[in-house]
Amino acid sequence: MNPPVSSIRNAASRILNLALLLVLSLLLAACPQQIELNPDQEAVHKAMQEWANSVMKKDTDALWDRLSPDAQDWYRRELEGTSPPGVRATVKMNKAALEPGARTSEEDRQRIITLLATLPPDPDKMTAKDYYAWRLKPELTPEGSERTHRLFSKSNLKDIEIEGDRATVILKSGDPDRYSWVRHSGVWKFDVKPSILRALEDARKREKK
Repeated sequence: MNPPVSSIRNAASRILNLALLLVLSLLLAACPQQIELNPDQEAVHKAMQEWANSVMKKDTDALWDRLSPDAQDWYRRELEGTSPPGVRATVKMNKAALEPGARTSEEDRQRIITLLATLPPDPDKMTAKDYYAWRLKPELTPEGSERTHRLFSKSNLKDIEIEGDRATVILKSGDPDRYSWVRHSGVWKFDVKPSILRALEDARKREKK
């Protein structure tokens, strides 16, 4: 005996529904899920997007202005520091070791030449802002811009944790996958990571003694 037509239709309908559910689940899995952001979190993400746009435009002036005061101070110390030696002191010391008459072995000369190739040639003429632009130059490429936009896209956000005027952006993927931001004079700025901030605070305390 053949099954009733209605049974065949019901079975076919169930199979079709299951197929549609499977297709829908695959589509949802393929589409990045975006988190819902409150107004404060939206403000942080807007700052992230503005940062990515400045990278795309190779606008180092804007990128410097979007750094927090602590971040700017960190780059100034990296350039001008004497204890430990910053870039200026390191270049000066190593150039002296290459001067005629310097008692530097050939092996050490080659090591110094390799080191100097990774540093700006004349850091004495650089401001902290100039040095930051030099540091950033390798990232200001179409590939770097695309990478930054992808990294800071809303679909890559896992969470934005805000405590007072400080925010921690947690990404789904990235290395690192956490970025610090701080609200300065009402504007969210790209900040140094907590370990660098602690090092800065320690350095400032030593300078006050």
